[in-house]
Amino acid sequence: MKTAFVSPFTNHTNDYINRVKTIVAACGYDVQPLSFRTLLSRRVLGLFQRDNVVLLHWLEARAFSEGHAGASIRWAGLAQFAVYALVLSLMRARLVYFVHDHAVHDLSGWRRGFSVWLIRLLSRLADVRVVHDPSFADRYRADYLPHPLYRDGSLDELLVRGRTAPGPMRAGILGAVRPYKRIERIIDLWPVGPELAIRGRADPAYEALLRSHMARRDPAPDIRLSTGFMSREDFAAALARLDVLILPHADESALVSGAFFEAIGAVPIVIARTSPFIRWVQGQFEGVLSFDTDEEFVAAVQQAQALQARMAERLPVSARRAEELFGLGTCVARYKQAIERP
Repeated sequence: MKTAFVSPFTNHTNDYINRVKTIVAACGYDVQPLSFRTLLSRRVLGLFQRDNVVLLHWLEARAFSEGHAGASIRWAGLAQFAVYALVLSLMRARLVYFVHDHAVHDLSGWRRGFSVWLIRLLSRLADVRVVHDPSFADRYRADYLPHPLYRDGSLDELLVRGRTAPGPMRAGILGAVRPYKRIERIIDLWPVGPELAIRGRADPAYEALLRSHMARRDPAPDIRLSTGFMSREDFAAALARLDVLILPHADESALVSGAFFEAIGAVPIVIARTSPFIRWVQGQFEGVLSFDTDEEFVAAVQQAQALQARMAERLPVSARRAEELFGLGTCVARYKQAIERP
């Protein structure tokens, strides 16, 4: 049986890697980790068999630290990157590199440029490059493969979920609470009336900044900030009570937001900062609103309030369309074709 080596093999911040492993296993591969333990074991021989594949995600990010500044080289991580790059250049297995970001998040200046160079290096080493935004397939000479939905249970179970409870619109920003999302600007602009829940892991310095912006609002809008790790169950429960998910990502590093694939077809409305991917999905889904400026964000919130009841009723339509574009069956067919192409 052919082997697919996956790096990273686990990701505790979201379920993306598990979804990819499920897809690749359904394509007929024995899914194994690519790690230093792999390189020091007999399994390393599988890297020199042409029928096998390596699926690589976010290796460039290992070279940098996280945190509020996000601007430091992580020397141990850079050494890890160098070792992996050497192995990838020598192996015979086909390398499938997923270009998730234009640059590593929260970097600026030469460090951001260096992260771009690392992405280019991995792209050159790859036999197949993958993007989850069709707008950038040409730029990266890559295959567009759909980002899988973060979804358990049958489609029928999803279609009976609706949001018909009366009251103020319930909006949320869920996931990592990081500077590149510029959540402080959303806090400054949020109107009095609708609810806004902000939940996810946060650096203490950035959390303090957000709370200072909340304290300055007078009259105070209904904004609730809760930081800390969210389990899959916590995330699903928080998402299930929302009428609107807000994707404020602002530094143009990421091609797509993973949170979009949590929400689409499960939440009536998504408000996202404009990007090529968001412009594309606006042609596929009625409930996706976009903004570039502060004024456009305020207008999008007002539009969401006006559409709230209608889009809740049309949620089954969005759920079916999401399954067509990003569901497991679609992903397996597309991934198999790209991975096994001569």
